[in-house]
Amino acid sequence: MPRATTYIAPPSSPAVQARGQARIDAILAATAEMIAEEGVSAVTMHLVAKRARTSVGSMYHFFPDRESLLTALIQGHSAAMRQINQQLKAIPAREWQQLSADEAITRLVTPYVQYIDAHPDFLDVTHGRATREDDADFMLTVRHVLKARLPGLASKQREDYVAVIHAIAAGGMHIGYQNSPQRAPLFLREVPRVLAAYLAQIEHLHSQAR
Repeated sequence: MPRATTYIAPPSSPAVQARGQARIDAILAATAEMIAEEGVSAVTMHLVAKRARTSVGSMYHFFPDRESLLTALIQGHSAAMRQINQQLKAIPAREWQQLSADEAITRLVTPYVQYIDAHPDFLDVTHGRATREDDADFMLTVRHVLKARLPGLASKQREDYVAVIHAIAAGGMHIGYQNSPQRAPLFLREVPRVLAAYLAQIEHLHSQAR
């Protein structure tokens, strides 16, 4: 996961910088482990310090409070999501055009699902904390896919479809996790099936209209 913004003062040497970053990474890793095991509500500065095998003083040196600690973890996840979006937007239009609707959705969502599987703290720590920038970046990716697969769409129609795909993906996971967090693996499996069915349907409609 890309490193989050830190709160350490500018170091006096590369060695100091490396040690400081290593300690920050250890603190964030300990926080992520605690969230994955016990949930966000279990996180306290003292318990994270104990798990990270660092002093409470070091914790407060890098992170002024619990909220700044969680924010740093979320920033790391957001940076990873931006990387995924950049990679997906770099896929040429001709590659998206060669895929079936089901294959296109699999290509689109698999990097996100793999990341979430590899970071079991992700859903809990980011739940209800998505930024407009995160949403907009994902929608840019979806727009890129639809432009490739449905190049003749009017701009307004495409934006409507982008909005619906975003609502299904983000809304489905948000509401599903909010109501039944233990079913997260189910939602990660089934929401893409809904997206594939929706994409196939709108593509079928527009193929008939041509």
